[in-house]
Amino acid sequence: MAKLKILIVEEATYVEVALQNRLSAMGFDVVKMVATPKLAIDYLENNKVDIVLMDLFSSEKYTANDATNDINIQFAIPVILLNGGNKFNDFQVKASQAKLIMHKPLNDNELAFNIKATINNMNTTLRTLEPSTKKYIFVKADYRLNKIRLDDIYYIEASKDYVSIYTRNNAFTVHATMKDIELALPSHQFVRTHRSFIVNIDKIFSIKYPEVLIEDKMKIIQIGGLYRKKFMQLIEVI
Repeated sequence: MAKLKILIVEEATYVEVALQNRLSAMGFDVVKMVATPKLAIDYLENNKVDIVLMDLFSSEKYTANDATNDINIQFAIPVILLNGGNKFNDFQVKASQAKLIMHKPLNDNELAFNIKATINNMNTTLRTLEPSTKKYIFVKADYRLNKIRLDDIYYIEASKDYVSIYTRNNAFTVHATMKDIELALPSHQFVRTHRSFIVNIDKIFSIKYPEVLIEDKMKIIQIGGLYRKKFMQLIEVI
């Protein structure tokens, strides 16, 4: 059985080396250690891991919270945040999409269990939500369940705690996250272009970076830098 691959994000070199040694002794493969959340994103652009262990403390403007959310959105890789307890508390990371927060000092048995459980839970969720054969979804809006054909969806827009799904003649506003919606849609047909937008590739009229023009509605949607690479990979250019 292949070893689970781990990326460690920790500013203190002596801490990350000690953690690497402990994880290796547990049977994990620490494939990379980086000092900042930004370097973690850079590494994941071209490399695959099973999980990221990231210290909450970062002296950089781009925080562990920011990186956790971006890793979840762009790579669908689970993140466990490690809290030293002096500089941060759990209330400060409630808005992040970390799968788990562990407090230092770390117990080896607890750490090993949580790594395996987090990866298993993530894989189960992705399999359960795999929408490759779906032709429609049901969404709860206006006190009823509404059936929406996937081919009828033009784009989806997030606004605070709500998401609006736009079809040719209607807009359905639901209480959900963009990640919930993204996981419920086939990835070959729908793509995230921005933190606040998902578009139906079949409904794109034209592209002039950093903008996408949606047909019929002539809606202009931005392409965020974080999403450009994945977006362009899905577009067949002749």
